[in-house]
Amino acid sequence: MINIVIIGQNEGESIEKMLQSISHVDSRRIWVLDRCTDSSEKYLEETGELYVKTPGKLTGRQTSTARNLGLSLCDPECDVLFLDGDRFITSGDLANLYPWEKDIALLLLEYDARDEIINYEKHYRTIHNFFYSCGVFFKREAINKILAYQGELFPVELQTHWGVEDVGLGDVCYYLGLTCDIYKGCRLNGEFNLFDVSAEAMKIRFDRINRIWNQQ
Repeated sequence: MINIVIIGQNEGESIEKMLQSISHVDSRRIWVLDRCTDSSEKYLEETGELYVKTPGKLTGRQTSTARNLGLSLCDPECDVLFLDGDRFITSGDLANLYPWEKDIALLLLEYDARDEIINYEKHYRTIHNFFYSCGVFFKREAINKILAYQGELFPVELQTHWGVEDVGLGDVCYYLGLTCDIYKGCRLNGEFNLFDVSAEAMKIRFDRINRIWNQQ
């Protein structure tokens, strides 16, 4: 059985769609409400879904904190799929995700620039630059390897810098030799475009990369 961690901040209108899109999957769901002020908590209570809330004292972007919190409630032997609250499945399903030969699967969005990448295995460096954690699946062995290396799955130090928090995790996965590919069996709501990030954010990322590779 797969564990699915779903994080969200005031995305209560998407909960029903999310539940419908994954209802046929043999899964244990953990919802993480990040300082929600809408009807999310009420809806989850009424439907009997398991949820946890991030501390109200937090400020700013807390995506990594929320995902790590969700992971802490997962079954220790199970593989884990991470979704954002508004990234419900719009086409296809997760049925063919098992058996998955790689350590990691990146799920595509409805309109996704990564869909244009070819020859994934030989271009892992390209893929981990397109690492997008709103729809990412990890085998448990991969999770344990990352936790042993850096103590947390999602890098909290990067979560306030949009555009590098995801690829920062991809950098670590690449360094650890984990295999990764794009799963095309379903599509999530939304779009993924090529984007530019701030010079400050990129400096933080490359300083981190240098620290990682200098450990060899």
